[in-house]
Amino acid sequence: MEKEKLLITGGSGFLGSNIALMVSRDFEVFAAYNSHPHRLMGCTLLLLDIRDKGQVLSVFKEIKPDLVIHTAALVDVDYCEGHYEEAFAVNVDGARNVALASKGVGAKMVYISSDSVFDGGKGMYAEEDVPCPINIYAKTKIEGEKAAQDLLPDCIVVRTAFYGWHPISSSTLSLAEWIVSGLREGRILSMFTDVFFSPIFVNNLVEVLLEMHHSGLNGVYHLGGARRCSKFEFGQEIAKAFGLNKDYIQPSDVAKASLKAPRPRDISLDIGKISQTGNIHMRLFDFEDGVALFRGLEHSLGGGSLYL
Repeated sequence: MEKEKLLITGGSGFLGSNIALMVSRDFEVFAAYNSHPHRLMGCTLLLLDIRDKGQVLSVFKEIKPDLVIHTAALVDVDYCEGHYEEAFAVNVDGARNVALASKGVGAKMVYISSDSVFDGGKGMYAEEDVPCPINIYAKTKIEGEKAAQDLLPDCIVVRTAFYGWHPISSSTLSLAEWIVSGLREGRILSMFTDVFFSPIFVNNLVEVLLEMHHSGLNGVYHLGGARRCSKFEFGQEIAKAFGLNKDYIQPSDVAKASLKAPRPRDISLDIGKISQTGNIHMRLFDFEDGVALFRGLEHSLGGGSLYL
């Protein structure tokens, strides 16, 4: 049986590279990158600037993907705050170009959004809650959602926050990797006690994304771990799982941090909608269970060990 073709934008990024490696046996995978060339086992790599509409349309017409997972984005929140035009070009125009190209070849599109589209005033946000972004990054992500949905009403929009190992880079650290690295080096890490989220282990996230595709879902979904936690609590759990000294993790207040862009306080997600979808068979891990799996996969996935 011929495999479906999957095109991943942002294929050299944290989420994109994890998706590519996890699904390469089941899909014919095309992993697109812009400024970070790399190699991934079992995948075809291609250069793609999502800001260039002509190039995007041409590449999609040549490959004719069945499924597109759009992970490419400018995600540095503080950088976006001072570079609005660049953030808009990548996160909004880029999403629109990918959606237009997907529509042109009849591909299903999954748009990876962010929990940051909410203002953080109440937490446990459901899909019916109205987004209210408070920084430039979040504003461009919600505009990217709209651009994708306007062109592809049957696309899937996923709001999420994830952690895990970056399989092809030892220099770009995810939050969880930063915690492990800092604790092993004996550095004091300040982590917010007043910022809450619903982190999901990236491998678990990818499994759910595939289930959603195979089940023919569409619309907006929140995907997170089974329990809300503060950034400080998350750091403490990482320390516990790795047998590291949690005393190096110091409580701090986001209001006292020197951050260029404002941060929402509580962007935890209500995952009732996806949890109650009867044809989705999955495990949405509590963060203790997810962190345990994160620890267990260190030597096979951590630190760029799959960089070929």
